[in-house]
Amino acid sequence: MLSWTAAGAVERPRTLQIRVQRSYPGRIRAGAPVPTRAMSVEEIRANLRYFTEGMTGPRSQPCTGLVLSGVGVAARDDIPPIVVEARAWGIEEVVLHVGVEDLQRFDAEGWRNHADVLVVPIQPGSVGGQLESAVQAMRNAKEEGFRLYANTVLNDRALDRLKVIGRLLIAANPDGVTFTYPFPVDGGTSGTAPPPGRTLAALSPVFAALEAAGIEPRIKGLPACYLGALAGRLARTGNRWYVDADHQKNEALMFFPQVVSFAKDEGCRFCSADERCDGFFATYLRREGYPPLEPVL
Repeated sequence: MLSWTAAGAVERPRTLQIRVQRSYPGRIRAGAPVPTRAMSVEEIRANLRYFTEGMTGPRSQPCTGLVLSGVGVAARDDIPPIVVEARAWGIEEVVLHVGVEDLQRFDAEGWRNHADVLVVPIQPGSVGGQLESAVQAMRNAKEEGFRLYANTVLNDRALDRLKVIGRLLIAANPDGVTFTYPFPVDGGTSGTAPPPGRTLAALSPVFAALEAAGIEPRIKGLPACYLGALAGRLARTGNRWYVDADHQKNEALMFFPQVVSFAKDEGCRFCSADERCDGFFATYLRREGYPPLEPVL
């Protein structure tokens, strides 16, 4: 089902992301505003019902996927009972974002029957040297039966430590790893996005090491025509509803195009990778060192 927006037709979301907590360091920065506060349990419940049972009808589409994010969300003991209710309303898969700073006190056994997937952001320098100590906690969570995924944003600092990150990921043995090129936040003036050529040169040996260890790496945020031999590892971003304390129910944001907006050129229609490529950011395409989009034949 499609929704018509000012940016054209977009896939209508089947996933709801609730940013339960205000703080979100180490995660992928997109265009969403920073919420003013955490959400109450009553607000979480009301939004879950709104986007499930409340969207059952001929012109709407209820959500079946739920993403819970924000530092400390996994430590809130009022969330699991709401997840039980949400499953009764039609939620089939629950993804819980658990930061490295949360892992040491994460109650894997308590969450085992409530969350299906854990996503751990792995970002050097953001957690005070806790990456190494998080490896065993990640392995323990996987042994509890969770599907475990890691994500690393490919900023300058991460690129400099990418081999170290790769070794830690191999030791943690997640089910998959996603490497995401930085989104152009604040007009793309942050300066944290390394040149694409340098990025791919750093990624190639890490991808090879992860694949040799049986871990599936994926890349997001760069177009297929930039990736060369890594084009087969491109992953498309799914649309979702985005809720936080300041954007609830009918005021929720649609991830595409209200939070993130990708661009494609006319030639992209003839690209063999068009269906699995998001495109790229117009902000970057205007910069020196970023070639124009070209169809992959």
